[in-house]
Amino acid sequence: MQLTRTEFDLLQALMEAGRVVRSTTGLARWLHAREYETGGFVSESEERAIQVHIANLRRKLGDSAQSPRWVETVRGVGYRLAAKTSEN
Repeated sequence: MQLTRTEFDLLQALMEAGRVVRSTTGLARWLHAREYETGGFVSESEERAIQVHIANLRRKLGDSAQSPRWVETVRGVGYRLAAKTSEN
């Protein structure tokens, strides 16, 4: 499977956090910390970009938001790794 650098970095951030929720804003800051200091401000377009990258990552992992095996959405907050089940 081929991931973009951003998808790989997001997966790494989620794996490091485990079951702890990472906010969309926090994920954007985490990604940008590797490129430049934003002063803490994250625009709506940057948050939306995170959502798009997560959707692409899910697609490549064969995952879905409705029935997550790998990446779980915590509505209004962010993302975390899905709980381990017998299927994953």
